[in-house]
Amino acid sequence: MRIGLIGTGRMGKELIRRLATKVNMVVYDRNPAILKAVTREWRVTEVESLEAMMDCSAVILAVPDKEVVGCIKAFNRLDTEMVLINIATNITQKELEQVASESVRCISVKIVGNAGEMALGGDPVVIVNERPQDLVVMAKKLFAPVGQVVQGNADVVQMINTVAAEKALAAAVDIEETLIGQGIRDDEIIRGAIRQVAAGVIRAYADQELGPFAREIVRGVWAKMKIDNSGD
Repeated sequence: MRIGLIGTGRMGKELIRRLATKVNMVVYDRNPAILKAVTREWRVTEVESLEAMMDCSAVILAVPDKEVVGCIKAFNRLDTEMVLINIATNITQKELEQVASESVRCISVKIVGNAGEMALGGDPVVIVNERPQDLVVMAKKLFAPVGQVVQGNADVVQMINTVAAEKALAAAVDIEETLIGQGIRDDEIIRGAIRQVAAGVIRAYADQELGPFAREIVRGVWAKMKIDNSGD
């Protein structure tokens, strides 16, 4: 397949890295310097306009939420049959369908993951939207090298990522404030506790690889949660 990709931000670069050897990829970014650097690094083809992607089997929109609609409208004006794949978390499948013309078909493929963790080798979960049904198989095959692909309602990724981010940041802030309250004021020590201990324990919990000490803490957390919930 000849696959287009628009946007060379953190997630765009990671998708290029994982797909460059699997498909014939052409890439566009409105910043020529960044575009040239990325395409040289991964040996993919750079293009200077959206028109150059008209013969692609599909085009991945790896752009910020606010730019997705503009991209779709630009392809609408080309008046040719196109398949667009949106990965922006906060744009729903319904919004895609409302903007796209009859010749432009869209499907959401959203990533439960973080570009930084992916760059370190972590595999995300990729949710391919359940409709349009005739695009699902193609999207699942295309994103198989990216991570663990499942089919479902891709719009739930906004809620999933928001909950995960908010809870993680709340924990980080709580760790920082608690350590300061205990007299620990060295920034390097605090950042190390968050980066190494907290993040490492969370990853081990997700991978079901907690040690005895951490498992005992988890049992205490669950017990406290049950007590707190019973008091509600």
